[in-house]
Amino acid sequence: MNVWKYLLAASLGNMIAGPLGALAFTAGAFFLGKKSNFRNPGAAFNKQQGIYAIGLVVLCAKLAKADGRVTKDEIAKFKKIFRIPKENMKDVGAIWNEAAQSSAGFEPYAEQLSATFRRSPQMLEQIILGLFEIGYADHDLSNPELRYIKKVSQIFGIDQQTFNRLRNSRPEFNKEDPYKVLGAKKSQSTTEIKKIYRNLARKNHPDSLRSSGITDPSLIKKAKENFQNINDAYQQILKMRGES
Repeated sequence: MNVWKYLLAASLGNMIAGPLGALAFTAGAFFLGKKSNFRNPGAAFNKQQGIYAIGLVVLCAKLAKADGRVTKDEIAKFKKIFRIPKENMKDVGAIWNEAAQSSAGFEPYAEQLSATFRRSPQMLEQIILGLFEIGYADHDLSNPELRYIKKVSQIFGIDQQTFNRLRNSRPEFNKEDPYKVLGAKKSQSTTEIKKIYRNLARKNHPDSLRSSGITDPSLIKKAKENFQNINDAYQQILKMRGES
């Protein structure tokens, strides 16, 4: 299911509660309220996916303003990495604009996501990865942006070691050290690193996302990319050690 298709309509139908639902409702009332032909998604809408998708948009929009400016690169990066369908750009844009213009802090939205997905930490980690991608969009992660992502990760209950691994987990963040991608140390044995790799591979497998109720193709594709980065880093380490 294309989760982006129904976000605003679902919010107007009171299908999403909490601060994320309230923000999307405000955006929807302004944007969809001018239309008479939008459809309530009804039972077809997955609430878990809705909360996750709206949370992504809101936290990314808040991040883009963390250093006091929103660049075109950041907006373009968001559209690209989450592969928003063209026909849904305006709906998603309405939520982005509402979040960016709102004076409310990001904490309530992060707390709702944390409470909703506390049993699916890999989903919260995917959000942190998305925030890093937005932050690095202009090739310069500012101190305010880093502090923002760190605070969100703390609300999510992500420890420092995992945070450091996420920060270094993609090629555009870390071009040299595959050990950082896995959160491993060069001094560790291959057996120890293999154990770390297997744990990460199991935790970050796209099927874990699906089992948590996320089926949107764009979100699943992001999970597959992260899973591939983990595999690539492990294979690179084995090659460096002459054990591939």
